Amino acid sequence: MSLRRIGSYYKRRVARLPGTPHSIAAGFASGAAVSFTPFMGFHFVLGALLAYFIRGNMVASALGTLVGNPWTFPFIWIATYELGSNVLYNAGKGVPQETLSFSYLIDNIGDVLIPMILGGAILSVIIFPLVYFPLRLMIQRFRDSRFAKRQRRAKLQRQQAAEKQA
Repeated sequence: MSLRRIGSYYKRRVARLPGTPHSIAAGFASGAAVSFTPFMGFHFVLGALLAYFIRGNMVASALGTLVGNPWTFPFIWIATYELGSNVLYNAGKGVPQETLSFSYLIDNIGDVLIPMILGGAILSVIIFPLVYFPLRLMIQRFRDSRFAKRQRRAKLQRQQAAEKQA
């Protein structure tokens, strides 16, 4: 299965979720936003909590957390760390990238986690509207198109029924 086909499947799956376009888009954006936090293992819970408070769809928030996955996490972690350390330490005074290793992370968790939390919070605030608005528009267009298609089909069936009676 190609990535394009998988993307098309999930796009339709999200658009068909029950709820308003706002609730689905808000739920998905909540999940996507919390994927930028360094709290691995809690993304589903955090996404669901955020979705609950903004009246988003819980299933959509779970799907939104899939933005953070094994292929994207390294890029997300680098971006959150770099942004957070630039804000905290004025660019370049954080941990040198050459020393970043798993053992270094374990030994110096605070030096890495604090910038990641700050960078993740900033990126989450940026990511939410970047996901919410286009997704809400896409869902609304999908539903409008689906409704128009059903209306055309119903009109055609009424015409065919009228022709049979005549």
